Amino acid sequence: MFFFILGVLGLIYFKTAPYGHSLSSLIGIWEGFYEINPNLVDSHFVIYKTGGYDGQFFYLLAKDLFNENDWSLIVDSFYFRYHRIGLSFIAGFISHFLGSEYYPLITLILLFFTFLSSVYCLFQLLPNQSKWFVLFYIFSPYSLNSNLLLVADSFFVSLAIISYYFYKEKKFKLSFLFFLLTVFTRELGILFLAPIVIGALLRKEWKLVLLFSLPGILFIGFLFYGWLSIPNHLGTNPLGFKDMTDGPLFGFVKSFFEQNTFSFKIKEFPKLLFFVSILSITIASFSSAKESISKNIDFLVPILGSLAVIVIAEEGYWRSFDNLSRMFTLILPFSLLLTDVTKKLSFKIFLGTSSLLFLFLLIRILFITQKKEYFLAL
Repeated sequence: MFFFILGVLGLIYFKTAPYGHSLSSLIGIWEGFYEINPNLVDSHFVIYKTGGYDGQFFYLLAKDLFNENDWSLIVDSFYFRYHRIGLSFIAGFISHFLGSEYYPLITLILLFFTFLSSVYCLFQLLPNQSKWFVLFYIFSPYSLNSNLLLVADSFFVSLAIISYYFYKEKKFKLSFLFFLLTVFTRELGILFLAPIVIGALLRKEWKLVLLFSLPGILFIGFLFYGWLSIPNHLGTNPLGFKDMTDGPLFGFVKSFFEQNTFSFKIKEFPKLLFFVSILSITIASFSSAKESISKNIDFLVPILGSLAVIVIAEEGYWRSFDNLSRMFTLILPFSLLLTDVTKKLSFKIFLGTSSLLFLFLLIRILFITQKKEYFLAL
């Protein structure tokens, strides 16, 4: 853990060096969103002339929630961002009292503290002979990249692990609270609750049925509230679900074509590793389902749900390493909990590709990513 934390600090130092070591450079604020939301961006924050990223949406939503609260915020696909409010709410709440200029530092601490807490919980959940496999989670390229981008994917997965740990420890009230935050951070959290609620129904444990149905019910109510109450603008890119999906793996195939001409560049090699990861973890998951679906159902539902999202992702996701890597964040830690999965060749291949992607992430940060043109907010 010491070397992990030291390594993370080194990566942060390296990533921020071209921008005067300002942690705000991790947010990824693009000039376009700065210009249409000038009242929300703190002074002296790094603004990129090109190539911002999703961390800016969590930041801008956090600022709008606690500093403006008039829904004047305009971002990419506003409603899509709005209902994934968990990270923005917590980071924004703390920043509101300590100072919004500390948002990047507060969010980094929140993300990595939650991640390290989930490492402990996963370690406790793993059987004795497999506890050392938690190292693959500690050095997950998916969680690490998500946290360094100040987005919510790793936060969501960390909360889910902590929630499930409390559930297995029969600390149901704590489990409920963390599952509630999990679902409000990302709607896929409902996939963790579904098998728990069904299991409680079969056992006729009505109190647990009600308790673990509540996060989903409250989230659905929140969605209806959003449809009725949030502003009439749809953001700068109001895409629907169909716009972001395609046929199974069609996006993967299309991502190799430019103007109807097949093109493969060496920088696209990680896409092949992601593709092998999909195949290997799918085989491992169905093998685990065949061996004991009752023991593995709690993990198989969210894993297969995540795989389905990846498989139908449109080509834009497959063209972006950052977007694609975030989609695997849930799969790695929860697949470790499948019964005897670590003995399967297909799962070993999945861990191997994840390890190679971790090395690629380091190489990408240290040697490939180029400095972007930027200026400081007024």
